[in-house]
Amino acid sequence: MNGSVVRYCQSCGAALNVEMNRAYIFCQYCGAKNVIASETMKTNINVGGINIQAKTDIDSLIASAEYAISINQLDKANEMLVAAIMSGTVDHRIFVAKAKIDLLQDNNKSLFDSIHQLRMLEARQSPEREVTRAVFELMRFRGMNGVTVLHNATFHELYDIVVYCVEHGSDVNCIAGMNRVSPISIMFVPVSSSLSGLDGTPFVRNPARVKAIRDYLMAHGAQDCRRRGY
Repeated sequence: MNGSVVRYCQSCGAALNVEMNRAYIFCQYCGAKNVIASETMKTNINVGGINIQAKTDIDSLIASAEYAISINQLDKANEMLVAAIMSGTVDHRIFVAKAKIDLLQDNNKSLFDSIHQLRMLEARQSPEREVTRAVFELMRFRGMNGVTVLHNATFHELYDIVVYCVEHGSDVNCIAGMNRVSPISIMFVPVSSSLSGLDGTPFVRNPARVKAIRDYLMAHGAQDCRRRGY
């Protein structure tokens, strides 16, 4: 070991011995991931731009992006992730971080692209199952107005992603937004005619798929939401 410092878990407060220059550590007591906000990360955040030709350490770059997300410097985080991608690196942490930014910026197309990348990486992960653990953590992440990946998947009626979310620990009764929507009820939120030109009816495009999603979620502990016979 090249020396260590004592940090305290941000979740349970337990003392953690962190190796020098470590980007993050999982708490041995509660399992929470703790990002180590080093001076290198802070320096990376504060630079005016990222030179994607530089031989930047990928671990440091990704950790800095994660730190930038934690302090809501999303543009900087995006720059760092683009630099990591342009380096030719294929790392699940890049797509986890991108998915968090997508949730915070309500960018659903990019979010589902990131989930697709994670699913492919998970299919060929090492026995240590790092990707799976990271996806479980992502499913607890709250984006704009507190929504989760599962909220977005149900709203867009994406059955396969709904199943993927639930299989990776999503809370099927998680409440988000001023309207306090759950992953089931968000499928039935009335559409504003002033925004969409529609008539304000529940935003259901494919009733059969919505019913399949609702039935699946209810089979996994979600509370019922009965609207308009769906």
